[in-house]
Amino acid sequence: MPGIGIILNPHSSANRRHPERVRRLAFIVGDKGSCHTTQDVLDIEAIAKEFKERAIDILGISGGDGTIHHTISTFLAVYAARPLPSVALLRGGTMNNVANDIGVRGTPESILSNLILKYHGGAGFQTTSVHCLTVNGRHGFLFGNGLVARFIEEYIRRGEGGGLKAAWLLARGMTSCLLNSRWACELARRFDAKVTVDGTTWPFRNYVVIEAGTVQSFGLGFKPFYFARKEPGRFHVAGFSMTPRKVILHQLPIWIGRKARSENYLEASACDVTIELAEPMPYMIDGEILPPTDSLRIACGPALTMIVQ
Repeated sequence: MPGIGIILNPHSSANRRHPERVRRLAFIVGDKGSCHTTQDVLDIEAIAKEFKERAIDILGISGGDGTIHHTISTFLAVYAARPLPSVALLRGGTMNNVANDIGVRGTPESILSNLILKYHGGAGFQTTSVHCLTVNGRHGFLFGNGLVARFIEEYIRRGEGGGLKAAWLLARGMTSCLLNSRWACELARRFDAKVTVDGTTWPFRNYVVIEAGTVQSFGLGFKPFYFARKEPGRFHVAGFSMTPRKVILHQLPIWIGRKARSENYLEASACDVTIELAEPMPYMIDGEILPPTDSLRIACGPALTMIVQ
């Protein structure tokens, strides 16, 4: 059997707390595959070429959503027309939104042990199909600019802290928005944009945030993309333009995966979205901040087979 290939990002927050993890995962894999650590995103291409040549059956990824984003983007480029192997998300990062969304639970060690046991025994896997987002040629599952990108930038600027720090920053941000503080007004600063969804231009001309996803979860309990995964080949896109205080007042339905009933909120199930910005802005894919651009094309990318258990 071609085996299992594992990519582990030792720099993800959970893996940094467990530096011995790469040794444990390599021991679990044994002679059924290989386990590679990456010191830089540039390492992924060489690993992808090796795994393609070996025609592995399963690609295991240990790291957060950012690791998944870089790995999937590189593997799709290297594999080109050849389908990717089944993907097993082993968790291991601050943000595990994709794994959470499809129901993958446990530690990287326990997930991989179960994977090896089933693979070695020839048992079938429970799988699900998840489309990628393709954003300006890169692949991921979650996109956001404006408020979302600024929040992530603020989180990164404040250094280590994991989920607790993110929750604290969210609570502080929500309180600041209710008070219309200067910091909240900066986070929720509006920007001018023309958004076209499947050929129809949205009526708004400025926004606080534009976001999209092929999975429902956006982290910290938010599930704004309830259209995601309901129709093959489509994703959920949303945009709103509100004062900071109104942003908070409309968060509850978004938090629980319901429509925010406001004339200042737009959303759609989409195949193709273009965003033309009045000035270049950074944007986020799966928790990673990408350089500023004034033009974005978001499309529904290829469907990946994900192993649930």
